[in-house]
Amino acid sequence: MSWRVANSLETLRRQLDARFPGRSVASDGSIGDTAHQAQGRNSDHNPWYGPGIVTARDFTHDPAHGLDIQQVADQLLDSRDQRIKYVIANRRIATHRDWQWAPYNGANPHESHFHLSVVADPRCDEAHDWNLPVLGGAPDGGGAGPDGAGDFITWGTGVNVREGPRLNAPVVAWLPGPTRVRVACQTRGDTVDAAGRRNDAWSFVPALGGYLSNIFIDHPDAWLPGVDEC
Repeated sequence: MSWRVANSLETLRRQLDARFPGRSVASDGSIGDTAHQAQGRNSDHNPWYGPGIVTARDFTHDPAHGLDIQQVADQLLDSRDQRIKYVIANRRIATHRDWQWAPYNGANPHESHFHLSVVADPRCDEAHDWNLPVLGGAPDGGGAGPDGAGDFITWGTGVNVREGPRLNAPVVAWLPGPTRVRVACQTRGDTVDAAGRRNDAWSFVPALGGYLSNIFIDHPDAWLPGVDEC
């Protein structure tokens, strides 16, 4: 039968291709292979909706070119985009029911790619851009205000907040997952390498009593625009 991928997923593919030129597509996927086909409607990689619409896509982990699947997956959950049905990445799954990560025990751990399923209704074909910080969008309420401070969303799990902008500074707080934080100012400190990026900027978060690397702030710029220097 003829088939196509839902328009919303094609939009995300184009955005990722534009944001991460040369990214690997080795583990990208749309319509399912024989193993997926045997699952029928239990796999969104099969074109059972529409008919002929595939409502799932896989995107390759390629931190060397900047695409870290955990970062993108976390930002998808934080976006609360109503097109999302569920996301799988790094042995965890989260659905639109509660937007919380839970263990995933499927045969494929989804460590070489993340999986995005969109809802099987007309929303899957809504082709407007995905508003993710990593793609150049801003989180709801994100950004700096006229006072030189700003609200932002962190990404990643187990992020340390330190007493100073140094990797050997005592840990004063720990963020288990994406968290909205109020950044008072930013400064230069130790260089941090993560998710294929390198940055020496740190944000001071008074409510947490310390600093976290700007790498873990969901914003496309290494130095947060409009935020004062400490």
